[in-house]
Amino acid sequence: MKSNAAHNRKSNGSDFADRISEFMVPGGVTVEGVRAAWDSLEPALPDLLDGFYNAILETPELKAKLGARAMDTAPLKKGQMRHWEYIFTHEPDLEFEGQAARIGEAHVRIGLSGPWLMAAFGRLIIDAIPHVLARHRFSPQKASRVMQSFVSRFFLDMILAQRAFDDGMRRIHHEEDAAKKNLSSLRNVADTICELNELSMAMAILSRNSREATQSGQAISAAAEQMVNSIDEISGNSETAAQEADATNSAAREGLDRMEAVSSAITEIASTAEQTSTSLQELHEASEQIGDFLAVIEQIANQTNLLALNATIEAARAGEAGKGFAVVASEVKSLATQTAKATEDISRRIEALQAGMTMIQGSIASSHEAVGKGQTAMDAAGMLMRSIGGQVSTVSDRISAITSILQQQKDASQEIAQSIGRVAEIAQENDDRLDAMNKTLHTSNEGFSANAKEWFYPDSHRSLCQMAKIDHVLFKKRVVDTVTGRSTWSSGEVPNHHSCRLGKWYDAIRSETLRSHPTFRAMEEPHKRVHACARMALAAHEAGNMAEAYRLLGELETASQEVIESLNAFSEALEGDLAEADKRSSARTTSSGAAELKTKDQVRTLEVRDVSRNGMGLNGLSKGDIGQTVSVEYKGKSRLGETVWSDGERGGVRFLSDNATD
Repeated sequence: MKSNAAHNRKSNGSDFADRISEFMVPGGVTVEGVRAAWDSLEPALPDLLDGFYNAILETPELKAKLGARAMDTAPLKKGQMRHWEYIFTHEPDLEFEGQAARIGEAHVRIGLSGPWLMAAFGRLIIDAIPHVLARHRFSPQKASRVMQSFVSRFFLDMILAQRAFDDGMRRIHHEEDAAKKNLSSLRNVADTICELNELSMAMAILSRNSREATQSGQAISAAAEQMVNSIDEISGNSETAAQEADATNSAAREGLDRMEAVSSAITEIASTAEQTSTSLQELHEASEQIGDFLAVIEQIANQTNLLALNATIEAARAGEAGKGFAVVASEVKSLATQTAKATEDISRRIEALQAGMTMIQGSIASSHEAVGKGQTAMDAAGMLMRSIGGQVSTVSDRISAITSILQQQKDASQEIAQSIGRVAEIAQENDDRLDAMNKTLHTSNEGFSANAKEWFYPDSHRSLCQMAKIDHVLFKKRVVDTVTGRSTWSSGEVPNHHSCRLGKWYDAIRSETLRSHPTFRAMEEPHKRVHACARMALAAHEAGNMAEAYRLLGELETASQEVIESLNAFSEALEGDLAEADKRSSARTTSSGAAELKTKDQVRTLEVRDVSRNGMGLNGLSKGDIGQTVSVEYKGKSRLGETVWSDGERGGVRFLSDNATD
């Protein structure tokens, strides 16, 4: 039956330690035997530890693991003595297991290999055995019991330390493998997102061109339709013009016929005027002959009047006998007077007639001249009308030909309008396909981003480089989508280059080794330009200045490529000459819920604040908890840890092992 001490060990320690002890020493190790071993060992420990650390310092490989502590090993010796005192004076409780785990975890941190850890324990036990045996050399049976207690307790410590060491190394290897795989996966996703989203700018340009082609095609189609209508109208006008030309040609022929008739009439008038002029000449000559006759008559009348006067005188002389003759003489005188007057009147009339005939002859001469000119003009007009008639006929023929060509043009224009309309439809279909492609790309980006978050280590610069590339590409795509009308983002909402993940990470790096590296410095300027171009492109889009918005997208693309190239170069440097600088502390993730905290004396339930790969923040830890070994159970997983700090209200636990209570 197991002792009460064994029962207490079960309640305060782990089943694993009990099982190991029970296996090594059936029935358990007595407290007296363990304390006797400590009493034998304690006086020899200073010399034993001096020899042990001297041997380490004489071994270059081990001395290198101590680093700066090799200059002063006193703190290490002091800690070692406290640890041995505890394990040889206490049962294997939680603190016992915790101290052993600290030893294993410490050797993991310094990078000591497993064989050297076992060699160190072997050196200590070999050096310790003579001291334990020397103390009980006169009591072989007691020496045997004490040696069994010493070896079992020493091996339990070694096994628990080795267990923590193996667990730590597995965790490191697992984390390194996982980190490599995750980094490789993250890099592949980042490169895939970068390559896929390189299409976003080309898609944006193609979308713009498709929309412009659609609008232009619609405008050209409308213009073509309008041209068809115009051609149709011109064709109608041409047909009307042809008809009017034919009518004009007919009118010209009719006018030519009438002009020929007028020309004939004018010829007849000229002939008649010539005849009239001849007749007037003959009449003028006759009037002159009449004048001659009148002169004779006038002479006769004058002579008659003179004779009548003489007769009257003679009648007067005759007296009564001459009265009858006087009467006759008076009548003759009167007749002579009338004849003279008539002759004078006729003479005046003949003169007037001659003057009128002279005027008529002048008019007829003028008319004859005018008729001649009119004849000449009519002949010229006739020739012109004949020419016009020929030209009108030619124009009519040409208009008819133009009408035929216009009809062909109309048919061709209708075909062009239909083709352009089809082009506009195809451009719209292309834009719809681009929109579908953009949605697919957006869905792919979301899926890749979700995977990237699973593979992302916020405490790795290389991982941050890849995530920054993804963030950067998605940032650029959001700007492009907004300019192309597929998303909405205000220029005032665009963060500056210090507020994004890349900017925060960049500003948070304090290592001068990293900050002074050329690949690191190369990021700042293009990253600043990316945010500036994004803001200005969105502002231009908001102002409706699409040409400027697309120009700025081009500048954004150029600056973006520079950022991606600098991130890739910096990531390569982190795997090369900056590899040592990439070792960062474990990043904490805000968490919530309750954790069960077990110490060697009590069990408590505390509120979880945050969790990392190497530790946990808890509310409710007191300053008295600092340095204690604890077992933390959270979300179904139990881990061995050590309380490393507390401000009285909250504190932090550093994990020592994943296996707290096997």
